[in-house]
Amino acid sequence: MLKRTSLLTALILTPVSALAAEDNPAWTGSAELGSIVTSGNTDTQSLNGSFSANHKGGDWEQTIRLDALTSKEDDVTSKEKYSILGQLDRNFTEHSYAAIVAQQERARFSGYVYQSTVSVNYGYRAINQDDMKLDLEVGPGYRRDKLKESDEIQEEAIGRLALDYSWTISEGTKFIELMTAEIGSDNSVYKSETGLQSQLQGNLATKITYKIKYVEEVPEETENTDREFGVTLVYSF
Repeated sequence: MLKRTSLLTALILTPVSALAAEDNPAWTGSAELGSIVTSGNTDTQSLNGSFSANHKGGDWEQTIRLDALTSKEDDVTSKEKYSILGQLDRNFTEHSYAAIVAQQERARFSGYVYQSTVSVNYGYRAINQDDMKLDLEVGPGYRRDKLKESDEIQEEAIGRLALDYSWTISEGTKFIELMTAEIGSDNSVYKSETGLQSQLQGNLATKITYKIKYVEEVPEETENTDREFGVTLVYSF
């Protein structure tokens, strides 16, 4: 099953440039680098990096996001987390679309080797204006987690809910809110990311971000809630 999940992730992340070449061959995105303060399973000052890219062409839209977080205390690694998300959308109308989403997180001190999900969603663009956007998604999915201590594999069907909101408050200032709920009979995971981005000059901006992740059932000696607060420098392209 893991091989099938990895294959699906690879397919999602493969550019659909052949479909979009005539409409919009360009990618847009951003790269971030900054410091972060966390509380939860670890309390430490860290460095984080993020890369996201988006491609639109015709009825198709593709998104990829990579995140990395690492820190050391006295040359000993105290925090290490990597995540990848790929999403492929098929637009039907101005407001409705279908989305395939695959993601995996590997956090060294979470009690898991990895946590991964794949889902197929119906999306609705409730607000689609120049200065404000709101996307809502719902659909079935599958979760596969691997516990670190026992190597036990936990698998189950899930329901996924997602909200993606952005508001351009003024020229150069944007508010962002991302929320997901992956609900299963054995375990559920809730995530929230709140951000405020302010343009500095040209393609450079600063971003303040507050993230919360809550896992209902966690391995022993780990906490249910992780919080991250960070300030990053953003380069958009």
